[in-house]
Amino acid sequence: MVMVMDKKQFFNEMAATWDQKFYTPQLIQYLPELVSLFRLTPASKILDVGAGTGGIIPFLLQAIGEKGKIWAIDFAEEMIKVGKQKFQKEARVTFELAEVESLPYPQDFFDHIVCFGAFPHFADKLKALKEMVRVLKEKGTLVIAHALSSAELKERHQGCAPVSKDFLPEAAEMSMFFEHAGLRLTRLIDQPRCYLCEGVKKPFSSNSHVSGGEKI
Repeated sequence: MVMVMDKKQFFNEMAATWDQKFYTPQLIQYLPELVSLFRLTPASKILDVGAGTGGIIPFLLQAIGEKGKIWAIDFAEEMIKVGKQKFQKEARVTFELAEVESLPYPQDFFDHIVCFGAFPHFADKLKALKEMVRVLKEKGTLVIAHALSSAELKERHQGCAPVSKDFLPEAAEMSMFFEHAGLRLTRLIDQPRCYLCEGVKKPFSSNSHVSGGEKI
């Protein structure tokens, strides 16, 4: 019988070579342009969800300046281990092992949340969004981004068994997810080499502060 590798095992085994394989010179050259679209504010507190080894963190640090701070979370232990080693001398960065559906932070804590290259891998996307919104400040922004379009990403994931069914939702479904999670959708870009979906946390309502596990 052929054993199917689960998703966490896949990412743990990829951690040691993740940066070399995926953070190509072309991607690194492009990331400042992509991160500029996030509209991050100086001195802000940022949650980097599904941070992996922290490949995008140097560009986030440039955006928030010396007084900003980044909390980076991932569910794969080896990714966190590599990330901690890379940023051990950077006081503005904290790596923590955590699941996006159960974040170890108080509500209304972060100014911005960034989810780069990770959202398709979440099993319960609406629950993940609700939990991210819980820890986001009112009027704070949540950005889901990729350096590929949704179609390009789908093509890349096909053929890799652990992530072969991990796609970005269609625009209408993503809009619905944002609405139900307590976000006002402000931008949706889906073009070659760029996917960006941005939402702003709505003022308090019956659904804006519930945890991901509760119904709306």
